[in-house]
Amino acid sequence: MVWVKRLSWLVVGLLVLVFALLTYVAVFVNPNDFKDELKSVAMEKAGVNLRLDGDISWSFFPWLGLELEDIGVALGSDAEILQFDKAEFGLAIMPLLEQKIQVSKVNLVNLKASLRKDENGQGNWQLDLPEADSSSIPTTEANNTNNVANAVATDDASVENIEFTLPDLQLDELRIENAQVEYRDEQANQLINAALNVQLNDVRWDQAWPMVMDAAVTQSDLDGNLAIKASVKLNANLAVFPSRESLSLDSLVLSGEVESDTLPVSPIKAKLSAAKVDFDLPQENALIEGLALSALGLNIDADIQAYEVLSEPKFSVSLSLGDFNPREVMAALNLSAPEMSDDKAFTSARASIALEGDLKSITAQPISIVLDDTKIEANAVLNLSPLSWDVRIAGANLNLDRYLPTPPEETEVTPEVTSEAVSSAAVTEEASDLIPVELIRGLNGHIGIAFEDIIIKNLKIDKIELDSTQANGLVKVSPLKASLYEGNVASTVSLDVRGNTPLINVVPSIDGIQIQPLLIDFMEMDKISGATYLNGELSTKGNQVDDLMASLQGDLLVDIRNGALVGTNLTKSVCEGIAYTQKDNVDGSKFGEDTPFETMKFPARIVNGQVSTPGLDISSAGIQVTGDGVVSLTESSLDYQVNVGFPGSALDDACLVNEKVAKLTFPIICQGQFSDDPAGLCRPDLKGFGSLFVDLAKAELKLKADEEKAKLKAELDAKVAAEKAKLKAELEAKLKAEEDALKDKLKNKLKDLF
Repeated sequence: MVWVKRLSWLVVGLLVLVFALLTYVAVFVNPNDFKDELKSVAMEKAGVNLRLDGDISWSFFPWLGLELEDIGVALGSDAEILQFDKAEFGLAIMPLLEQKIQVSKVNLVNLKASLRKDENGQGNWQLDLPEADSSSIPTTEANNTNNVANAVATDDASVENIEFTLPDLQLDELRIENAQVEYRDEQANQLINAALNVQLNDVRWDQAWPMVMDAAVTQSDLDGNLAIKASVKLNANLAVFPSRESLSLDSLVLSGEVESDTLPVSPIKAKLSAAKVDFDLPQENALIEGLALSALGLNIDADIQAYEVLSEPKFSVSLSLGDFNPREVMAALNLSAPEMSDDKAFTSARASIALEGDLKSITAQPISIVLDDTKIEANAVLNLSPLSWDVRIAGANLNLDRYLPTPPEETEVTPEVTSEAVSSAAVTEEASDLIPVELIRGLNGHIGIAFEDIIIKNLKIDKIELDSTQANGLVKVSPLKASLYEGNVASTVSLDVRGNTPLINVVPSIDGIQIQPLLIDFMEMDKISGATYLNGELSTKGNQVDDLMASLQGDLLVDIRNGALVGTNLTKSVCEGIAYTQKDNVDGSKFGEDTPFETMKFPARIVNGQVSTPGLDISSAGIQVTGDGVVSLTESSLDYQVNVGFPGSALDDACLVNEKVAKLTFPIICQGQFSDDPAGLCRPDLKGFGSLFVDLAKAELKLKADEEKAKLKAELDAKVAAEKAKLKAELEAKLKAEEDALKDKLKNKLKDLF
């Protein structure tokens, strides 16, 4: 045991010697005497130019402390890139023997950094080290270098297999006070100035410590224009777990303010908070709970989970946007809300969404949106490679008219102004395309929509359902179903933009829709009523409204039942025509305003926007109507003639007709624009009426002539027959007389013989 005792005395002696040496250095050695040596070593070894204008002080036990004042750092002969008024550092010596790092304080006061990048992208913090010329290296030296490199690589590989353990850390205080950083980038024409303060207290592994930071950042161009100023304050509790290679933040509060003349409103204030933020490096997971963002009257809450973020990222997000007023948000941004017909529209909204996915696909389910009285529920799947989607939307109570501008009132203008307006409108339509061809060519997916209670352009739709696929420039909607105005619509629609000109095909089917309220709501047109049934096929091409109307082709079969021609009384029109030809008048007050009918059937043939209906047939009590004509969609006009047959009307004496007139069909001409008054669209064809009665008079005269001719012929035939009978009787009498005379003569002859 003697050697143990001696070893103990040796250790004690060494400690006393070290303590004495440190005491001597601390008391009798002035670190300021080594400034020149420090400057020379820094310049020779690293090319760093140190400025040590302030005092240097140190301490060795029990804390290894160092304090520097008024220091500057420059690279070579360049201007200083780093300055600080004061730097303090204190490290406990004895804990180092236990592989523990215990730091009392790390303080940096008035740190100033000036970083610059020239037009070539070279930073003033980058040293210009001389490049070695490989051709001048001897072969033996090169081989040795390769051997050393291989050995180092082998050592590095072995080091990677050694688990690295961080020493235990205790930091009582870390403080960066009034740090000023300037970054000037001449290549990007960018200037950034930042001022920040950072404070950490009671830093320990495996437990939370408070962290406080505030920063003010200004970004502009090199001349100071287009400046953006931002100020940020951060408070949080940070915990680092070296053994688990993870860290955690809780009670995170980040508040900030942004100012700039380029922003729609300045300043913009925002606040971000999180209840908990966890990062797990081995598992590559990141979890954020209780995330909340408030800005511009918007409140967003979210929870985020991300997995395998460094290898195969996957994520799950739950996000909700609280109630807000969109108009107030736009006003806060100094943006004008779009003109709407309802001032109370666009005043309340909220939304929520749940997302999950990876680098290949994203699923959003459910999506919930509430805007005023409209509720929308949706889910979507987005495939990222190749890009495609599957979206399904369901909603109710959508009045689009509330969000559209109030239609301008029609005013009378001079012909010159009208001409200019029409010309301007024509130029605008010609310049702008109706269908975004390139956008549609890039679509690839499926969309399903089911909506109830929709109003658009005053058109009331009880329910609409559609299923659409988009692929390679071909969009199909099959089926498109709608319930409206006591009837149903079932159609298929296709849009083909694979060629140079968009092609549209529609196969409509209408079952029992009441046409009058639909036309009143949609077009303010009240010209016909009844339950409408329609089948057919339509096609058109073009990318402007005029082209689409002008190239419209197709065939339709229309059947309107139990309806009326509103504002047009065909009986009255016929009676007026009859009265006109008879130089008489009709009392129009005795007739109704409409022409009721049981059925109206007609095939419609559409060629280049011109609709012809050669087989129009209207069946009604008291009248029978047929017609033919053209309805021009391109000119919004009609040129039509209907032929009305009826037995006359007892409502007015001037309209009483005989059986011959009742067999006639009277022509009615309907001409004008769609916007004209319905009562003035149709009128009797007076010329046609006159021709009818002239033809009728000619027919009656011909009939009388034929009757007289037949009478005269009969009289002549009777007279001829009488003459023939008389001549025959006279001949027969003469023959008989001659016969009697011969008989008498014969008798006399016989008497003479005897």
